Parts: sequence; C-alpha cells; structure tokens
Amino acid sequence: MKKCRLLINICQVLFIVFLPLAILITILQYYSYNQDFYIKEFERYEASEVTGMIEEDLNRVSNRLIAYIKDDAKDLNMQAIINGELREVFGQREKQHMVDVKELFIRAHNLRNMAWILVLAALITILIASKRKKEDIYRGLLWSGIIPILLMLILYILINIDFHRYFTYFHKIFFTNDLWLLDPKREVLIQMLPLEFFMNISMRIIGWFLVILIGITSISFANLRRNK
Repeated sequence: MKKCRLLINICQVLFIVFLPLAILITILQYYSYNQDFYIKEFERYEASEVTGMIEEDLNRVSNRLIAYIKDDAKDLNMQAIINGELREVFGQREKQHMVDVKELFIRAHNLRNMAWILVLAALITILIASKRKKEDIYRGLLWSGIIPILLMLILYILINIDFHRYFTYFHKIFFTNDLWLLDPKREVLIQMLPLEFFMNISMRIIGWFLVILIGITSISFANLRRNK
C-alpha cells in the first residue's frame, strides 16, 4: 500500500514538473511557427520600410525562417531585393546565430514530446494504481498550476519593468557565444525581428500560459471541493 502511494506521489510530481513545461513549449511553438503572427507584427512596426524589402519578399523570408527553425529547411541561403538591390538576405553571422536558434528549437521540441509522454504515463499510472483516482489526478493538476502561475506572474512583472535586461539574460543562459548581438543598421534578421517582436510574442505566450493554467487550477480546485 505504501509503495502504491509513493508511486502515485511520484506521478503527481511528474504532473507538477512536466505538464506546465509541455504546455509552455507548445504555446511557444504555436506562435514561433505562426506566419500570420509574423505578418501582423511586420505591419505593426513597418518592417517592410525598415528592411527595404517589399511585403511579398518579407513574407517569403519569414516563411523560410519558420521552416528552418522547424527543421523543414536545410539552410537560409536565399536572395531578395533589398533597397533596390538583389542580394543575399542574411549574412554569415546571422546564419550562424540561426544554427544555434534551430538547435534550441529542436531540443525544445524533443523536451515537449518527452514531457507529454511523462504526463500521459503518470495519468495512466494513477488511473490504474489509485483507489482515489479523481482526487489524486485533480490534486496533481492543482499544484501543476499554482506553482508555475506564481513564477510566471513574477516573470511577467520583471519583463514589463525591463524587458531588454531579461532578454539579454535569456541569451547569455542559452547561447555560448555573442552571435545574437546583431547590428540593426545593416543586418536584416534583427530588422525583421526587433526587440518589440520578442516582447509581443513573450506577452502572448505568457498570457495564454496563465489562462490555461488558471483554467486547470480552477477546475481542479472546484472538483476537489466537490468531492470532499
């Protein structure tokens, strides 16, 4: 009996750790792979004028970028008319940085898949092993929401105070070089995707993450009270 309870507790811990992670990466992928989002952002900060590309080329380049980070495109070798001149869109430094970005997305994709598998395995284990199936599931779901909600609210406050600082921290943590430091006067990648783009996408990811977890927490709390 004690071993069974220990197994259920481990499954609840798996919920707490891996369910928020799986949800967060899934939302990140949705926005990162969503060209409609890119197009709206381009219009917002007039990327066509900033980059010197017509909208058709700009959308074609963004589509290639998305395919690249999804590992559906081998490279970023492409040309477009920029400020009236036909030239290679991305320089070597930009391409090298995107190699790192692509690797990060591939790792995130693998981590997301592993997280969903562990969550599903934990759910099945509780359904088989627990005599209080609903209570154990809802308790795990409750805590999988409460802790990340608090952490994400803190992050939301911090990046609203100084997004540039925490954006820099992110790059220093996840990248081992300074290739991400691009020149907005001459490098197309940062002209297409300036700081405002990353702030807007971050706000949407955090917003949907909080909405989903608040929903999970509310449903779990209501069911636990009902079953008392």
